[in-house]
Amino acid sequence: MLPATEAEGLWNSLIAAGVAPCGLGARDTLRLEAGMNLYGQDMDDTVSPLDAGLAWTVAMKDERNFVGKAALTANGQKMQFLGLILLDKGVLRGHQQVITKQGNGEITSGSFSPTLQQSIALARLPLGVQIGDTVDVDIRGKLLKAKVTKPVFARNGKAFI
Repeated sequence: MLPATEAEGLWNSLIAAGVAPCGLGARDTLRLEAGMNLYGQDMDDTVSPLDAGLAWTVAMKDERNFVGKAALTANGQKMQFLGLILLDKGVLRGHQQVITKQGNGEITSGSFSPTLQQSIALARLPLGVQIGDTVDVDIRGKLLKAKVTKPVFARNGKAFI
């Protein structure tokens, strides 16, 4: 955080020190490989933290109460947040439909992973889908195979799957 009047000077100092600029594409690839949600993409105020893979952030097992706990308890988890690795040639993108034996899901974020050299995605999938399952992804009317995985693809620059 700094005053707006100092932003240009800081930027120029960073460039002079050899820091390479990067944009949203780099941030998006890094957070996708790490399996991190992006607000507005993978979650928003209409998605339960239980369905967004964020149950670990909510103290559901504690006896203490918090705003929204009753609603989360009453509604429960309806979907699960998992990763996908495309087994066919193509690129996974947000809002593509995922067809599973348990019902349909949706990719929330997807891109090509520079670390894995494969297309990866985060997806909200029906309960009952298991890590290791093969599912179909509808990419422009063509069903391509993808493997279900944990939603963490890389850690410290190395493949994690």
